[in-house]
Amino acid sequence: MLSPIENERSEIPSPEKLKLVEEPSDDESKFSNYDSDDWETLSDDLRLLDEEWGKSGGFDVDFSKVRHRFGRGAVHLDDDNMVSEPHETNRDLLNRLSNMAISFYNDKTGIKLELVKVLRANFHPSAAITLYITFEANDPSDGNQTKRYQAVVRYLSFDIEVCSCNPEPSSS
Repeated sequence: MLSPIENERSEIPSPEKLKLVEEPSDDESKFSNYDSDDWETLSDDLRLLDEEWGKSGGFDVDFSKVRHRFGRGAVHLDDDNMVSEPHETNRDLLNRLSNMAISFYNDKTGIKLELVKVLRANFHPSAAITLYITFEANDPSDGNQTKRYQAVVRYLSFDIEVCSCNPEPSSS
């Protein structure tokens, strides 16, 4: 018998389907924007991106500060580059993953949150694709207030793991 979380799973495309901005469109080097004397800029980009990522735990990253994202990026909610179902958007996928994170949180705390909407998400490649999702949920245990939560979810086409789900630090 499948658990409620396993029943919510749908076929998620493999990470190769993601259209990452940094991927070259032909045989160009991934670092074609950098000449051989520009390794300092590349190193600065990595340092700045690591700083931005570290400050927010991956949730609020200003990608405009860097020229190269090293495989990391923001999920465009209304695009369909992360889904395989016709007429489905990234937002639909993130809604499902957020509901899985809410189930994880509800089981852990006994609270019965209800998803309102996904606000934003970032990703980076790992052994799977790791998503950093920020969403709003109603909390019936606190007068049905809408609060922000953040979840880290790793997924492959055959496996989804909710790593964490917690109130957004600035909204507690």
